[in-house]
Amino acid sequence: MPFAEKIRKIFLVIGDIICFYFSLYLMAIIRNLSADYFAVHFKLFSLIFLVWVFIFYVGHFYELTTFKERKKIISSLIKLQIINILLAIVIFYLYPIITPKTNLALIIIFSSFFVLIWRLIFYSVFSKKIVYPTILLGNSEELKEIKKQLEEMPHWGYRVKFHFEKIEEVKNEELEKLIRENNIKVIVSDDLLLQKELKETFLKMMFEKKEIYDTADFYEMIFKCVPLRLVDENWFLNYFSLNRQKISLLVKGVFDFLSALTLFLITLPFWPIIMLAIKVDSNGPVFYSSWRVGQKGQLFKIFKFRSMYINNNDNSRWSKENDNRITRVGKLLRKLHIDEWPQLINIIKGEMSFVGPRPIEKELFDLCVNAEPLYYLRNLIKPGLAGWAQLNYRYAACLEDELKKFEYDLYYIRNQSLFFDLAIILRTIKIIFNL
Repeated sequence: MPFAEKIRKIFLVIGDIICFYFSLYLMAIIRNLSADYFAVHFKLFSLIFLVWVFIFYVGHFYELTTFKERKKIISSLIKLQIINILLAIVIFYLYPIITPKTNLALIIIFSSFFVLIWRLIFYSVFSKKIVYPTILLGNSEELKEIKKQLEEMPHWGYRVKFHFEKIEEVKNEELEKLIRENNIKVIVSDDLLLQKELKETFLKMMFEKKEIYDTADFYEMIFKCVPLRLVDENWFLNYFSLNRQKISLLVKGVFDFLSALTLFLITLPFWPIIMLAIKVDSNGPVFYSSWRVGQKGQLFKIFKFRSMYINNNDNSRWSKENDNRITRVGKLLRKLHIDEWPQLINIIKGEMSFVGPRPIEKELFDLCVNAEPLYYLRNLIKPGLAGWAQLNYRYAACLEDELKKFEYDLYYIRNQSLFFDLAIILRTIKIIFNL
């Protein structure tokens, strides 16, 4: 995450928390709560507020692009507050120590109003105050993408003051003078470690607390994916080690097994109904199966509820939106991701995880590796039902799309954590139910 964006999000979170507690205080005055009863409210609502902030995060309410349209702010706030109400009711049910529920209603009303006002004030005033003058050095396509993105997203705070496409023509003295005279805060350079001529200036700027990035690293921060054209195995080795994540992966494995087993038992009574609907809707087997590439390149067989016609001459490897091969029942199954339910068995068996790169067929895997040798790195971890690539990129309709999704898979592998997994799962649920 860009530092300027991080600062803004911290401001937003602090402002939201202040809005929540001010709403609690205002409710206490209106309801004339005693000091002891207010203390009880304060403890319980502190837990509720923590959950609300997390829901705001999962619901993209801290994404700065949300501020482009006021209607979008209001729409997102209403949807997220409905979820927050439901979660608060659950917490009240578990801890039935506060009555009446009018108190919750008042806090929801007040906090919604204050959060909305805070968002509008933040966008009109504070979001424009933190500015980071930036210099770009190089002519790579990725650097040009970065420049375009920063110009389209001025609320991120980065202002491209200079862009030197021919680094070899830039002199140490000139660059150093330019940085100081224009109070440059951020320097982004192609092949940063190979810029021997400018190394002296870069080292000086480090002591002056300037942010200095290689294009690949800054691109990853901005776009939340790893640019394949700028990295190789050596670059990846510098940043990643499964040995550092042993405990995290162990916890993830236990979570996957217990959660998959629970969901399998919960959904199992619905399987006969789904199977009957598939058989009535179209001819063919109930399940679709295929061999997929898993962790360490091992093959395993997955099963899905069949969602396509089988007697179709179109054997395209890639599916697309409004694909005419999809059955009527299949459209509903895919929309709600019910067709993926049988893969819970793969998670229980330890072949898959809830979060990870999507498992792909061996033929497609080989095709991608031939086009991009780094593609085999996706086998470092287990494939998953949900993934960072699925949240950030459309259905793959060609080889180029597959490789672009791999850039997001690499970002996930490099930044994998339990919190990141939980955020991906909740955002996936949000998209499935269109929340």
